[in-house]
Amino acid sequence: MATLTINLTEEQLTKVVEAYRIIQEFLASAISPNELYQAEFVAGLKESDDDIRTGSMKEVHSFNDFLS
Repeated sequence: MATLTINLTEEQLTKVVEAYRIIQEFLASAISPNELYQAEFVAGLKESDDDIRTGSMKEVHSFNDFLS
């Protein structure tokens, strides 16, 4: 398999990440997670949601949140 290097500006990367988020939100609204992901992954998502809900983990919304 060949390796490819892509150089993006910060603005381009921001747009790519935003496009990914939009596609992810659309898929989540249109297709059941059970159809998109394997059962093990869905179980992990549910476990993460439970951890956030019980306060075992803190939900992050930015890289700065992740660092704190």
